[in-house]
Amino acid sequence: MYQTINEPIEIAGVYSKSTFTPKKFRWRHKEFLIKTITWRSDVKDGGIRKRLYSLMSANELYRVEFNRENETWSLLEMWIE
Repeated sequence: MYQTINEPIEIAGVYSKSTFTPKKFRWRHKEFLIKTITWRSDVKDGGIRKRLYSLMSANELYRVEFNRENETWSLLEMWIE
């Protein structure tokens, strides 16, 4: 099941052909290498444009969000068995 986190994170990645691809993120002073992006979606939340991702890192699944209005990243949830 997913555990709600809702904490700020830092993301590093690359831009190619006008598309950003996350490669790693830092959360609670730990760095996580992104193995696979399993899902990506653009949404509007009360008029605020956001981009949502599901990311695999070391066999763990994370949901992250990029707030396009204030350009901040958040770790929304992580999968806990």
